Amino acid sequence: MASFIHNITFNTISRILIALFSALSTIIIARAFGPVGKGVFTMAAFLPSLALNFGHFGLGNANTYLIAQDKEKTKKSFYNSFWLGLIIGYIFIVVFALLYRFYPEQILGKGDIGIRYFLLSLFTVPFVLWENFYQGIFVGKQEFKFFNLVSLLSKVLLFIGLILFACLLKLDMRVSVIYYLLLMILPAVIYTIYFFSKYGFPIEFDKEIFKQTISYGFRSYLACLLAFLILRSDIYILNYFRGLEEVGLYSLAVGFCDGILLLVSSITLVLFPKITENQEQALDLTLKVCRITSFIVGLIILICFIFGKLFISLIFGNQFLASLPAFYILLPAAYFWSLISFLTQFLASKGIPWPTVYLWLPGVCINIILNIIFIPKYGIVAAALTSLLAYFLTFVLYYLYLQRIQKVQLRQLLIMDITEIKLIKNNLTKRNEN
Repeated sequence: MASFIHNITFNTISRILIALFSALSTIIIARAFGPVGKGVFTMAAFLPSLALNFGHFGLGNANTYLIAQDKEKTKKSFYNSFWLGLIIGYIFIVVFALLYRFYPEQILGKGDIGIRYFLLSLFTVPFVLWENFYQGIFVGKQEFKFFNLVSLLSKVLLFIGLILFACLLKLDMRVSVIYYLLLMILPAVIYTIYFFSKYGFPIEFDKEIFKQTISYGFRSYLACLLAFLILRSDIYILNYFRGLEEVGLYSLAVGFCDGILLLVSSITLVLFPKITENQEQALDLTLKVCRITSFIVGLIILICFIFGKLFISLIFGNQFLASLPAFYILLPAAYFWSLISFLTQFLASKGIPWPTVYLWLPGVCINIILNIIFIPKYGIVAAALTSLLAYFLTFVLYYLYLQRIQKVQLRQLLIMDITEIKLIKNNLTKRNEN
């Protein structure tokens, strides 16, 4: 249990630092290039993100699941991950390039970022796939320090580069965007060198490991893909109908919620291999961590409601105050998404039963349909409201499913008991004394 708490602490601190430098970089981009420039950066990152979420096929999560059960599968999982990342990445590059060549308006709509940025963003696709697959290996082995430090390094370098290019040298935005995209490949390059030095160049492909990976990964993939369609379809539809300026405004609001989800993911990342290893304690541990996180996230959201307007005005400038309505709407959406994250990790540790995949479908359908209907007229407010509705509905469905198989009461998910409150209070008291 001590190592579990230590891993959560280290992971959380690392993710907070990552979120901090990401936020500082966002501030520089917003201040230097305005809403349209912020939209360009968002869409440049959106393309590899789209490829990742459509092309990962659950292999990163499958690596974690298999290696948490048997550490001896690490080497073969790396070999498979290398070749699969290369093959899938190449396929996506070819498909996306052809689509953009013949249907540019259908791909990016009013927010076309240009052929140079488009091709550079495509170049990063195999690397973001490798990063996902390799991180699954590290998480399965419960080795969190190395990949967290690498992720932090890439964010620190981005911040330093933006300071240099955008603030001091005041170079054209193209330089900063190119630098931004090149840094997206850095973590995968470092991970690959690390695994090469440990296991050598991948010279084989294990079919048995592949079958096990696909068996688990396909269900994980469908669940993650449906979650992604709620999380990011609004950005694509917003860009298609309203253009880069509104994407820039909306992405600022989304960025705050992503910061909250980054904190949650730092916990679920440690939780998943732990409960996969220890099935007897899985439910109790998940519920306990969920209750504590619910309190912390609720407190953060309350603070954001109170000081959000002041913060955005001071840090990003009055030109971004138009993002406030979406910001306020997305905060409760982030809370429901946080709760869903814990429920999905618990069910994933059970092998991802098929019903847990289907639970995403109603939220996805409602989200996309309402986005297409209302975003052309109401813009970012419609995008935020449909996301909130989708996450709330998905949480309700997940809770009802869990309640049916485990008889879990709602307060067991949301409300800390007296002993947990005292534990947090005692830990804070000890730290203040030290």
